[in-house]
Amino acid sequence: MTKTAIINPNGRIPAPFAAIEPPLYAQLIAGYLESKGERCIIIDSEAMGDTAERTIRFVDDLCYCDEIIIVVMGNNPSVSSTPKMLVAEELLKHWPHAKLVGLHPVAVNHPNAIAHPFEGCPKLGGWVNPAYYRAHNWHCLDDLARRSPYAVLYTSLNCPFACFYCNVHALYGDRQVRHRPHAHIWEDLHYFAKFHIRNIKIWDELFTLNPHIVEALCEYIEANGFDFNMWAYARVDTIQPRMLAKMKKAGINWLAYGFESARDEVRLMSDKKFEDSTAKRAIDMTRDAGINIIANLMFGLPGETEDSMKASLDMAIRENFEYVNFSVALPYPGSPWYASLKDKPTDWSFFGQFSPKIGAAPGVVKFRDGAFQTYFARPEYLSMIRSKFGEQAEAHIKEMAGWKIRS
Repeated sequence: MTKTAIINPNGRIPAPFAAIEPPLYAQLIAGYLESKGERCIIIDSEAMGDTAERTIRFVDDLCYCDEIIIVVMGNNPSVSSTPKMLVAEELLKHWPHAKLVGLHPVAVNHPNAIAHPFEGCPKLGGWVNPAYYRAHNWHCLDDLARRSPYAVLYTSLNCPFACFYCNVHALYGDRQVRHRPHAHIWEDLHYFAKFHIRNIKIWDELFTLNPHIVEALCEYIEANGFDFNMWAYARVDTIQPRMLAKMKKAGINWLAYGFESARDEVRLMSDKKFEDSTAKRAIDMTRDAGINIIANLMFGLPGETEDSMKASLDMAIRENFEYVNFSVALPYPGSPWYASLKDKPTDWSFFGQFSPKIGAAPGVVKFRDGAFQTYFARPEYLSMIRSKFGEQAEAHIKEMAGWKIRS
């Protein structure tokens, strides 16, 4: 019987505020291989904080595996997957015949890449200890001492939209959304409840796509009396009040919206098509439901100017979101943006959000770094955090704002 080591390489920034997320993609591969009669072991070097050298020693000395799969996936398909490619290449120097799976190896047609390592939506396999993982700091602002254990749930894979900057379709090969059987979802929910796992990320690229599926999940959670603190990705033009009310009752306390830019013309150039009024309506509906908002904004998209970047920061400040993620827009491999480039970057450091070699214009990087400090140090923001989550949350945010965003 074949035994396969499935490795999640360590590409995370060692900051105490960041999440350490269970390697769901590795578990999907393990589940598929186990259904075929193979044995699998998941080595999560990211959770353990292991270097490439320590990972190699562990696998060679203790695992006795016939095959090795290196998973280049992060909690964000584009941004957090990129640093793992540098580590994966280090591992390949020692294991030249190892297989690479994940978004970036497929996107660049790496010779070791497997395009489709599983079919459909398999049950999760392997085993990971939820105690090794921790939720994002914002996810637990009301109880920062209980960021662990942490788990992920998925109900679907892929996204039907085609944003210019997004490369997720390179992973799946199309725009078809795969929906997971309800029975498998319910099984995971009971596992979480049995082992008192409260903090949960819904991993779907776009959870709020199908209201019937969302409502079925929420009704099942409520009917069983589960006590979860969850978050999910949403889109401003796919939500409505009934769905939001059910999500809140089920314990979905945070929604992450990809606003990307405050300017219509910038969004349109990236095929992110929604009106300002749609975004405002979504913000108001989400707040009326009592759900916190994580606003995702990018600086440096095609057509971006200093004026439009300031407009995005001003919008975030005006709305005073419970949390924001400011990122530098980059043409990640597999995206239509990357495909449009005549000279395609080959150095993975080019795509690192915090790399000295980052490929964005210096002015964009400087603006992003300044926006982070500006947003989280504001008295209006800190007052809102203190009012909603308490003094310990305010102190935590102040500590976070004191960190330098770039290495």
